[in-house]
Amino acid sequence: MYTILVKNVSKRIGYLEVIAGPMYCGKTEELIRQVKRAAIAKKHVQVFKHAIDTRYGNDRKVFSHAGLSFESELVTKASQILKNTRKNTDLIAIDEAQWFGGELIPVIQKFLDEGKHVIVAGLAMTYDRQPFPPIPTLMSMADKSTKLSAICSICGAEAVFHKRITDGKKIDPLKADPSLVGRLDSYEARCRNCFSKKP
Repeated sequence: MYTILVKNVSKRIGYLEVIAGPMYCGKTEELIRQVKRAAIAKKHVQVFKHAIDTRYGNDRKVFSHAGLSFESELVTKASQILKNTRKNTDLIAIDEAQWFGGELIPVIQKFLDEGKHVIVAGLAMTYDRQPFPPIPTLMSMADKSTKLSAICSICGAEAVFHKRITDGKKIDPLKADPSLVGRLDSYEARCRNCFSKKP
């Protein structure tokens, strides 16, 4: 008679949550809320944001439009997130994830393979209503996907889009214009019915 010994190996399982929606819907606010809860629970947390987001100056914090904030690290490429993440980090949060493009996908996959909890917040669509990579792909990969809506600046209905309302040079909606990122006077939340209306 043979006895088989089986080791009880508990491997951490990765978890991805994506918070998506238009501008002014509270994506960063929700990300900060979850990060603060994790910090209270004594989790090791790291927050990253793209260095192009200078709407509150070159501050090393993520800020919501509602005034909430949390310490973060400024990076310009997804590979820097991977490089700067400590081994003991339990939760990795990435704000304005759309600015990192497709190279963010394999970085997040590596974190998931390592059993990390990842929260990503970003724009689901561009200001001209096109899918904003890599957010749609990350939503399809996610264990949990939360799609938020804003309030239409014209009629007050649920707004799933945002629209650029400033005149000026034509820019690729997939590339950030540092002078316009997050500017309250440059974009408006719009519902489907009001999207084509003039400000």
